[in-house]
Amino acid sequence: MAKIEPGMESMLDMYFFETNSLLEQLDEILLRTEQANAFETDDIKEIFRIMHTIKGSSAMMGFDNLSVLAHKAEDMFFVIRENPDVITDVSFVYDLVFQVSDSYKAQIEAIQNNSDGEYELSNFDELIDKLLKAKDKLSHEANGGAPASNDSPAASSDQPKVPAAEDGKVTVRVFFEDGCQMENLRAFLLINTIRDECSFLEYSPADVETNTESSKEIVDHGFLITFSCKDDKTYILKQIETALNVQSYEVISDGEAQEEEKKTEAPKAEIPPEPAANIQVEKPAAPAQPAQPAAAPAPAASSDSAVEKAQAAVAAVNQINQPNGSQKQSLISVNLAKLDALHDIVGEIITTESMVISNPDLEGLELESFSKAARDLKKLTGELQDTVMSIRMVPLAGVFQKMNRIVRDMRKKLGKDVEFVIEGEETEVDKSIVDNLQDPLMHLVRNCMDHGIEEDVNDRINAGKPAKGTLKLSAQNSSGEVIITVSDDGAGMDPEKLLAKARRQGILTKPENEYTEKEIQNLILLPGFSTNEQVTEFSGRGVGMDVVKANVEKCNGTITVESKKGVGTTFIIKIPLTLAIIDGMEITVGDIVFTVPISTIRESFKVEAEQIVYDTGGNEMIMIRGVCYPILRLHEKFLIENEVKSLEDGILLLVATDNKDICIFADKLIGEQQVVVKPFPKYLSRYNIKGEGLSGCTIMGDGSISLIIDTNNLVG
Repeated sequence: MAKIEPGMESMLDMYFFETNSLLEQLDEILLRTEQANAFETDDIKEIFRIMHTIKGSSAMMGFDNLSVLAHKAEDMFFVIRENPDVITDVSFVYDLVFQVSDSYKAQIEAIQNNSDGEYELSNFDELIDKLLKAKDKLSHEANGGAPASNDSPAASSDQPKVPAAEDGKVTVRVFFEDGCQMENLRAFLLINTIRDECSFLEYSPADVETNTESSKEIVDHGFLITFSCKDDKTYILKQIETALNVQSYEVISDGEAQEEEKKTEAPKAEIPPEPAANIQVEKPAAPAQPAQPAAAPAPAASSDSAVEKAQAAVAAVNQINQPNGSQKQSLISVNLAKLDALHDIVGEIITTESMVISNPDLEGLELESFSKAARDLKKLTGELQDTVMSIRMVPLAGVFQKMNRIVRDMRKKLGKDVEFVIEGEETEVDKSIVDNLQDPLMHLVRNCMDHGIEEDVNDRINAGKPAKGTLKLSAQNSSGEVIITVSDDGAGMDPEKLLAKARRQGILTKPENEYTEKEIQNLILLPGFSTNEQVTEFSGRGVGMDVVKANVEKCNGTITVESKKGVGTTFIIKIPLTLAIIDGMEITVGDIVFTVPISTIRESFKVEAEQIVYDTGGNEMIMIRGVCYPILRLHEKFLIENEVKSLEDGILLLVATDNKDICIFADKLIGEQQVVVKPFPKYLSRYNIKGEGLSGCTIMGDGSISLIIDTNNLVG
């Protein structure tokens, strides 16, 4: 067992966030280049930078096995970067780097899942051996068949490959602010800021990236940087001056003035032990020079490169809003638990506001100033809610792109030619919902690949389909919900086989002839139901589908199945944009108050007798502008005792559902109210309340409970 180094606990979350983001970026690059069957130079450099960043941040955190693994992958890509022509037929490189990515994710997950700071240390020896052999093979090809050299800068040293010394070197000593801590990492970030503008660069201490002990030397003696610039040294000095946590710097020597006199190449300059000049420049109160733009790809001759993403935790911790005109990113990373707490507080504020404004003691009183203050308060709480919700909203792109990797791996293992199509990945939902969606989507995609797409290409061709199968993942907003579909154009499901399987397993709850085709298809969502006779690596459609359903329901969502034999299968997931606060219209039926989400209401109106018509089955319908809509009486649906029976005496709400529009009949309409959604107690889950058309409840201003209607399930 390994243990997290003391003092590093506070930086773990940022390390996890940064490293996982880099690994996702790595997967995206690999998938894109593999599909295009081409490695662009920028892609190679980007992968090299990612590996280098992960290596450094892992070493900083004390995860030596992860640092070594990333280092060996970096060595391999150093060879590729220096000799791009070796990328001809190297599919093994993709498999290796994907293995590196998976190993990293597994180790990080193991660390995250142990709250006591101890974790199981993974052994990467076998994978590291593969990386070394791959590097040697690529080096061998790059040398035209000559023996691979072991003198590669990436293999022999972590330090940058420094170009030959040049004239006009400038040496400066940098001092960081007192008490800023982690001076070695701040020095490393400073080096990465100026690196691309330098034709020559060396620094002391030289091991700031990996040696935390170098912080003491920097505090005592300063951080020495010797550089030659490509253009004007003033720009680099200004970058040093305005860098985060730099208190001051002094120019120790300046050889630029003698540049015209020196025509021959000078040997590598030694850093003078004593200052030749003492020109100290204090850092101004506000930066006068814009920060350096995002780093361009590093020169191919260097085995070290600028870190485009912030190195580990330090950059994110120090990220601050800059004055107008600055190009530094004005973003900060916030722990999700803090956002959850803020979200809950806003919900309680809205509930309390409703209790104050709707206080029965105020009924009938003429309080003009109170009413004005209440309107202002409502406006501010609304803006607060919108702001908090916007902070929590994230696009589905991250989850959707991860499915690319699953399709890629299964395509190779199953030997199926499948095109993966993604649509609507820019759709935004609450962060907590995104976290709960990854596992269900992964399972559905795996099932479509394994069980949906036909194994024999001839079967597809004989059915009039293209030889290449299609798997589609899409998302869209609809009436305050997000609808996510996972579909394939495979063999589909046979209702007769599904029904026969259900009969054998004894899970039918009514006579077979009473099951509709839709009900038969949704049998696969029941626990333990599977259409696959053998358990394989990827299982069969049905095994674990009840878990998928349970995870979707955690998000207050629903999942349904639509399939046609020989055509394909579609899984439809419907989830709310947010789990907490909605705008609702309150209505009463008898003594019970219901809340209907305003996003689903098209209009509300009183009915007149001449508008009422009947269909051939004798069912009530309402004629609105030449269109007939069915009527659903809530008191009949929920068996509620009420006095309002006549349609003319009550109120009708025309609501939109997935399948059709329908009019809901209630006793009276109370008014619009912003409500906080509360889930039903777990012990009520056995009664399938959501299936009957109720999605949750909310606390009213007078402390009573209102039931929230789910219009889709109400008429489903």
